[in-house]
Amino acid sequence: MQYLALKWLHLGCAILSIGGFTLRGVLMLADSPLLATRFARIAPHLVDTVLLASALWLAALALPARQCWAVGNAIARGILRLAGIRIAIRGSFPERGPVVVASNHTSYFDALVLVAALDRGVYSFVAKREFLGNWLMRTLLGGFDTLFVERFDVAKSVEQASELVEASKRGASLVVFPEGTLRRAPGLMEFRTGAFQAAAQAGVPVVPVALRGVRSVLRDGTWYLRRAAVTVTIGTPVMPEGTDWAASVKLRDAVRDQILKACGEPDVAR
Repeated sequence: MQYLALKWLHLGCAILSIGGFTLRGVLMLADSPLLATRFARIAPHLVDTVLLASALWLAALALPARQCWAVGNAIARGILRLAGIRIAIRGSFPERGPVVVASNHTSYFDALVLVAALDRGVYSFVAKREFLGNWLMRTLLGGFDTLFVERFDVAKSVEQASELVEASKRGASLVVFPEGTLRRAPGLMEFRTGAFQAAAQAGVPVVPVALRGVRSVLRDGTWYLRRAAVTVTIGTPVMPEGTDWAASVKLRDAVRDQILKACGEPDVAR
């Protein structure tokens, strides 16, 4: 009974939050003719998109991870379709896991695109711990069995690398953005080694995924979507050649090389 009451409390808070965002949007439109014009272009599908996004959040709130991924995949594809965003998927993910999926990070929309593309099995996102302070994001990501890690505390990051190793050994397939952050300007940044260290120690392959066009859909610092063609290129899985640090670095560099060739953006790590 307490569990159901908590669920209803969460739902009530979500409705209030959505109402707050809607009111804020109306006030912004009243102050900006440019925003009003853009709103008029997307209005026909806006309600459907908001309803699907709400359904995605509710699925994360109420369903176990396996069902959440199945429902989330269908909803994510529906949101992309309604928003007029064409997505082309080149290649395919391995039919059996576990694996570590490593993708470049270009936009806050990246995760939705990956949910739409990952149509086999159950995965766990690896996300920054700061999201735990945001109730909506914590609930949404938690439904997808997300593992939260520290970005700046080196000691805790080392501890959590061990947690990622154990998760991989238990059969969990991880989804990581090894750049660790995103920026507005195009370019592939330096990769952090933690997820590759986990893959090497667990003896699981890393699947490179290059996202192209997502940055144009939702740029960092903006809140509205633009129509653009999106390509998801799934590369050749790379097996670690050992379990030590040198093997982790070699694995990281091999995966990054594949992503750099397919993402269509410059190398800004050097």
